[in-house]
Amino acid sequence: MSRSHPILIACALVLAVVLTACGRGASSGPAEDLEIARQAYSSGYFLEAETAYERYLQSDPQGKHRLEAWTRLVDICSGVKGDPDKAITLLETATLEYASRPKDNWPLLFRLGELYEQRGQRKKALDAWGRCLDTAGDDKAKAVQAQMRMAIADRALGKADLAEDLLNQCIHQAKDDESKSRAMYELAQTYSLAWNWPKTKSIVEEILAMEKAPQDVKVMSTFLLADVYEAERNLPKARELLTSLKDTYPNPEVIISRLASLGQRNESPAVAHLQPDDTQLQDIEHAGSAEVPRRRVSAK
Repeated sequence: MSRSHPILIACALVLAVVLTACGRGASSGPAEDLEIARQAYSSGYFLEAETAYERYLQSDPQGKHRLEAWTRLVDICSGVKGDPDKAITLLETATLEYASRPKDNWPLLFRLGELYEQRGQRKKALDAWGRCLDTAGDDKAKAVQAQMRMAIADRALGKADLAEDLLNQCIHQAKDDESKSRAMYELAQTYSLAWNWPKTKSIVEEILAMEKAPQDVKVMSTFLLADVYEAERNLPKARELLTSLKDTYPNPEVIISRLASLGQRNESPAVAHLQPDDTQLQDIEHAGSAEVPRRRVSAK
């Protein structure tokens, strides 16, 4: 008999219990629905968990675990089912429910902004993050997160002045080197898009001198500094910096391509990176930002 046979039997029994519970014709009560949802979710049976969490929300309008249910339903829709439209609808409803509870509403609004941005709806994303800013209160870390995302969206919409103002606020409000360096990188990126190489260079050199700046921010800052040296026609220095990134840059093919085209560009290298349909858009636009990566659904 295979060693994995007992495990397979156990998994089959768990699934049978979950399916039987979720397949009941009527709810047996909010507590039971919540327990079924949690067991299904932790076992990886996300569609069954979705059904049970939805039933819990319907059966317990004042339940104290509703935030958990909303959050996990969004995780399932966006991360498992690949249905961001339904995830957005869920979050829009949830943010209305928690409008009077800013502390609970903040992560819902922030996630809503992320999903709007993923759908290309940047104006709606800005509205969601603006509401995050309004509900941040005295929490400077939350304010910086919201402002940085707003700045990146404003920049993408061609509102560089607004982006610069927001990023400068982030830099002054940041309480740690990680947040500060990410805001500085985004500001340098914004200046590079306007071909303001002196300001770009000054900022990235300051980032590279920061001992506690995250490694990914330093990598992207080095890449941007290579752009500066290429614009200054200091190709040996640009080549040296790009070569130093071969083992650390998120996508090594980008480094190979940049080295091959070094000195052949007539436009701003940073602008070239951000052309529509460029497959490297996320590397350059977001790699050093405060963006939270797309979350994977995992058991807790």
